[in-house]
Amino acid sequence: MRRTLLLLLALVACGGDDKKATPDAPVTPMIDAAIDAPGLLALDCTTYCAHLATDCTAANAQISMANCMGTCAAFPPGAAADTSGNTLGCRNYHLQNIEVRGMSAATHCPHAGPVGGPIAGATAVCGTSPCDDFCAIQTKVCGTDASTVTVGGMVITNRYPTLAACTTACAAFTKTPEASPTVTTGNTFACRIYHLTNAAAQTAFAGANAHCGHTLDSTNFPMATVGPCFQ
Repeated sequence: MRRTLLLLLALVACGGDDKKATPDAPVTPMIDAAIDAPGLLALDCTTYCAHLATDCTAANAQISMANCMGTCAAFPPGAAADTSGNTLGCRNYHLQNIEVRGMSAATHCPHAGPVGGPIAGATAVCGTSPCDDFCAIQTKVCGTDASTVTVGGMVITNRYPTLAACTTACAAFTKTPEASPTVTTGNTFACRIYHLTNAAAQTAFAGANAHCGHTLDSTNFPMATVGPCFQ
């Protein structure tokens, strides 16, 4: 009797209802969360200039660090998500194409530079055209007859009379070599871009007025032929 009772208890403990044990359910593998997209660069000139100096060097350099902050201040801020247009946001986007997305510095540094693209191009990626971007900065830094700029308490006199006059003059500028902080002389667009970025950095009237004068054209401003961009 005792043996029979023990056998019944053993059968109950082992699932004595003759049902087969169910195998463990398959384990669902954990799926990694999606990698976050890189954060957009802040819309401030300190951030822009630091990344430009890091990403665009040697043959790809656009603006010297000494001239970057003043030049950047002339860019419309735009939005951090901009991928085109003459804005700081667009320029930051193209810097991230280099440092985050691994794209070509030779391609994207000109997009992040002062005129938004290669100077010989008919259009700019960060702007409508290199001449439009150049003249937008030039008239903001040096002024126009209708909207003068004062530096050190004195009005800049070396200026195009209108934005349209600058754009017309720019169309005739020699578009080689490419813009670079090392191209400081020669009757070229690149030379004028260098001196425009230099003018943007000046805090004294004499320096600002002189560099604004180097951005002018000799047809409308014969006296400008004594400057470094008319050699």
